[in-house]
Amino acid sequence: MEALSVKEIAEAVGGVILCGDENAWITSVGTNSKNMEANSLFVPIAGERVDAHDFIEDAFLNGAAACFTSRQKVKNQDKAYIGVENTLKALQALGAFYRSRFNIPVIGITGSVGKTTTKEMVAAALGTKYNVLKTDGNMNSQVGLPLMMLRMDSRHEIAVIEMGISEEGEMAKLADIAKPEAAIMTNIGVSHIAQLKTRENIRKEKLNIMNAFEDKSILFLHGNDDLLRVLYNTWEKNLSEADLCDKTRNKFIKAEIAAFGTEDFCDYRAEDIRTVNGETHFILKKKDSKRHRNVQQQKETGQNNHEEGSDGPICDGEEIVLKVLGIHNVFNALAALAVAEHYHIPVKAAKEGLCNYRPIAMRGRIKEVNRIKIIDDTYNASPDSIKSGIQVLLELEGVSRRIAVLADVWELGGISRQCHYDVGLYISGQKIDEVVTIGKEAFYIAKAIQDKKPGIRTHSFSKNEEAVEYLLEHLKAGDGVLIKGSRGMETDEIVKALSQEKE
Repeated sequence: MEALSVKEIAEAVGGVILCGDENAWITSVGTNSKNMEANSLFVPIAGERVDAHDFIEDAFLNGAAACFTSRQKVKNQDKAYIGVENTLKALQALGAFYRSRFNIPVIGITGSVGKTTTKEMVAAALGTKYNVLKTDGNMNSQVGLPLMMLRMDSRHEIAVIEMGISEEGEMAKLADIAKPEAAIMTNIGVSHIAQLKTRENIRKEKLNIMNAFEDKSILFLHGNDDLLRVLYNTWEKNLSEADLCDKTRNKFIKAEIAAFGTEDFCDYRAEDIRTVNGETHFILKKKDSKRHRNVQQQKETGQNNHEEGSDGPICDGEEIVLKVLGIHNVFNALAALAVAEHYHIPVKAAKEGLCNYRPIAMRGRIKEVNRIKIIDDTYNASPDSIKSGIQVLLELEGVSRRIAVLADVWELGGISRQCHYDVGLYISGQKIDEVVTIGKEAFYIAKAIQDKKPGIRTHSFSKNEEAVEYLLEHLKAGDGVLIKGSRGMETDEIVKALSQEKE
């Protein structure tokens, strides 16, 4: 973060300086009182259980020089207190103000599954030419995203920012802060369906990522996703209020749109996908960039150049090599290649960045312990991402048994058991040897397998410790194991236990 004065910050958020030096410089912003730096601003967020205003003094002791407060109470006259009506809104206003000081492109990434991996791949491709700011960890929320914007500085030439939502109205706030000029939608799944009720509502909310779009903005859509394919091939007259809110509709009509995937109509298409010596190879085919659809131009000319299945000029193929497995990573790589080309990076350069990409911790990283290959995909889970994980397990080379260890997926509301059951039905059609489940909901994965294909062995447990005890006794050299579950199920404990015990 480049320095801002207390006075500048107060003015940016509409706050009042209650005490302290208005000319003091602030060089970082944080919400955790334990992790403050010298000359930092502490933003106390009031949660359901804890109000961080109670830790303002701790933040000062740990280096903070100023704080926001909505209590209007001052305990330390030597520090700068900035009175605001709502500390979260003030943080968001500060993030938006600070981001506006930098005239660099921001690529926003949203979707039910794959945001983080796509972000990493896009950053890897763009990093072959630019100094890239990318979202750190899970800083993609109403709190995390403005903090991420505040890490921008004059060295950065482009930014790749995750934008995650869980309820209605969130994406518009995030778009107002980050102001992306390009956006990627990875897919529309059932994550957070408990709050948003339908996949169509999830799509509508996520499409608000376009709210800050201006002229020459572009939306990259996953052409294999049924709800995104419809958008890519639709006419303006077919868009209803149920599909898009008014503001987003106007942005959508003017935006350039490109699709990536394996469907014939996709602008960036993968063909001849194969696994070779633990790597994924595919041939990139791309249509002439002039075929990227602009709805406003179609409206004026009365033409629709992107009917599904239409043929167009195809550029020569380029072989892409990834050091990761799974068709979902092919899709992520296609998105990265599309964005890179949009920002004037040739495929030959961008693909080198992708070839150097490696999964980050708990995001599909493969480790081998005593000749047992463990796919650590424990950061989070959804029904779709479990299916993707199963595909990676199937593509593992040199394994004799394939075992999936799956825990509950959260936030599925009233359709949770059906979603888990459907995952089991999917697995029953694959060449999986054994499935171990943890939790009351994941039990229905095992039940579906028992109902459909009892030849696949299943074992269900209520706790991670029980699953670990079973696995330690039964795993053997040559096994391939996928471990996955919602973050709250803490399935990373299983990975740690297996690694420690077997090493």
